[in-house]
Amino acid sequence: MRHILYYIEKSLSLLTISAVLLFAACQQPEEGATGTDIKVYQVVDGQEVALEEIDSSLSGQLYDFVIYSNIGEWELKPTFEEDNEWCRAWPASGKNDARVAIKVFENKTAYPRTCEMNVVSRGQVVATITFNQTANLPYMDFSYDYPDDTKIVNEFGEKVRIRIDSNVEWKAELTYDTGWLHLGEKTSEYQELIIDGNDMDESRVASVKFRAIGTEIDHLLYISQGTSAEFESATKWTIQNVLSTLEDGEGGISDNIYVEGYVISDYTSGNFNARQMVIMDESNAGMCVEFEDEYSNIYPLNTKVTIHLKDLAFVSDSDVVGPTDGTFGSKIAGLPSSRIKFSEPSAGIDPIEVESGVDLYRYEHCLVTLKGVEYAAPYGTYCNVNEDFSCDYSNIDGLGTAYDYSKSHMYTTFGHEYVHLLRDSRDNIVELYTLRNATFRAARMIPEGSGDITGVVMHRVKDGESIYHIRMRNLEDDQTSDDPETRRAKPILKIGPWVAKKGLDKLSASVGTGTLNTSFTKGNAVLGSSSVAIYLADSFTRCVPATYNSDNGKWYPLYATAEGVTYWSMRALNWWDNNYNRITDYQGVAWVVNTTTAGVEGKLSLEFAMCSSGGGPRPFMVEFADSEDAPSSEWTQVEEIISPNSSVSYSFKLYTIDLPAGCNDKQNLAIRLRVPRDERASTASATTDTGNNSIGFVRLSCR
Repeated sequence: MRHILYYIEKSLSLLTISAVLLFAACQQPEEGATGTDIKVYQVVDGQEVALEEIDSSLSGQLYDFVIYSNIGEWELKPTFEEDNEWCRAWPASGKNDARVAIKVFENKTAYPRTCEMNVVSRGQVVATITFNQTANLPYMDFSYDYPDDTKIVNEFGEKVRIRIDSNVEWKAELTYDTGWLHLGEKTSEYQELIIDGNDMDESRVASVKFRAIGTEIDHLLYISQGTSAEFESATKWTIQNVLSTLEDGEGGISDNIYVEGYVISDYTSGNFNARQMVIMDESNAGMCVEFEDEYSNIYPLNTKVTIHLKDLAFVSDSDVVGPTDGTFGSKIAGLPSSRIKFSEPSAGIDPIEVESGVDLYRYEHCLVTLKGVEYAAPYGTYCNVNEDFSCDYSNIDGLGTAYDYSKSHMYTTFGHEYVHLLRDSRDNIVELYTLRNATFRAARMIPEGSGDITGVVMHRVKDGESIYHIRMRNLEDDQTSDDPETRRAKPILKIGPWVAKKGLDKLSASVGTGTLNTSFTKGNAVLGSSSVAIYLADSFTRCVPATYNSDNGKWYPLYATAEGVTYWSMRALNWWDNNYNRITDYQGVAWVVNTTTAGVEGKLSLEFAMCSSGGGPRPFMVEFADSEDAPSSEWTQVEEIISPNSSVSYSFKLYTIDLPAGCNDKQNLAIRLRVPRDERASTASATTDTGNNSIGFVRLSCR
């Protein structure tokens, strides 16, 4: 991001507040008035003080006032209604004495501004509070960062939009008339440039100057256009040929070559990085290109594109320990839009049919159809992440190191996406990733049946582990059935999820026989908020589908942990070394499932959804025994899992754990999720007394 800042002497902005008290002694009050006197005071540190000038930063501030009056009803209205955008009162109306607050918002503009907030009664202004806010520093930002301030454009001609973020008026002008570079449409956000095709034998360069009016800020952007000769002499390669020249997905392209492929990603669905486009050709190979900015990605699904690759380079991200929007796989970074030589609509390319998820590593950036899969843990919709929070990847101070988060967030990146687990017909687990911005994220409840799923294979390296996962392009890519009878893994036990927020004497099964409790409640759910209770909490998970509204980016019915809209979870506090919570011969606490598998044959698996608060437990040991009261020596350990930090992920993680044959045909079977070490989800330090863990549902399946 280029940032050009006009320097002025640093100073605090001055926000001046004054009140003009107008007494209606010289006016005849209207009938019904109760008085004519009004006085306004500012409240500072709980004390009422006379109004006077105060210093404030440009970030804005909240101011409290008291009004003493006998004038009856009044309202607060600015002289100019548009000032309500930056100077807002609450409550905006009242009667006689009252206390009000006025919020002055940050002044991001380069212009000073004044708001007269009037106290109006019976149509008359009886008092005025005046806010004066000084101007901010002028700036002009460009969404591009071109090497040497030079944008390379298509030799066949094109239209480009230079996007600008500025708090002052600006204009663009050609430094000289070239006859082939023209200024097109101008808005407050961009300047369009129109470039004619180059039919000459030589390359050419022109320039455009951008000026912030009334300041000394300007920027000179060069436009460079080559000849058609280089591309006309280029050789067509398949994507497979190109990839074969790379080493571990990295390397530069020195040959004068181009590829033709079909767009298999969908930038309109919100389920792919806005800057990235994935293409595939008839060699059954794919590649990812990352444009200079998201505005250049304008090629719809199935478009056939021709990309000139000479002098471009493939790069590869290795390990992920912090927030990022990358694909984490091989890609061309910073692709100029001019390298897309041709594009045309097409019917697209057929997906590769895949029977086993183990083979996905062969098809990075390819469109595949996974045959005969089912969701290992059908739960909620495609993206069970809090819809109301705002992603702020930079604000992680005090929440643990990036490595700690990498350990707690094997499946997601800081609430940015959600992972559903697919089980293929050969019992392999495949991850299906859905970004929180996907326009189909809540359009359908996760189906219980089996079928085919189509999507693009993407690569991620997380905590040293390579993960080849699937990204659907749209809702039509999911062809799994809603009929549970088509499912291979049949549930023999279901506890939850819970739709209604109501007290329960016992957390018992809705399918099969069994109960869920913690090691300190022994079968009874005491729904409250103490350290020895299980209580109801939100789960960030819908229990009904929703329709996406593209105008405001929201899903309806609105998600707000509302009754009948979201599932509820069971939450418990204080997971380590607590006299109430302690297992008989161990410090840790556990969730415990008591059930029976008498007569059950086949492969058993345990599925559940879980998350912890930042101060709650991170590690859990999955283990089983014949009785909940069995000593620790009689419990068989199966697998250790990591509970994510809900304070960052804003979601529950889904788990599916294959159980050993020793769990089959048990008249009494106890399965517990026990905390083996005192580690909190946010860091490796000890849990807190108020640290909690939540569980969204538990089910036992047999296949």
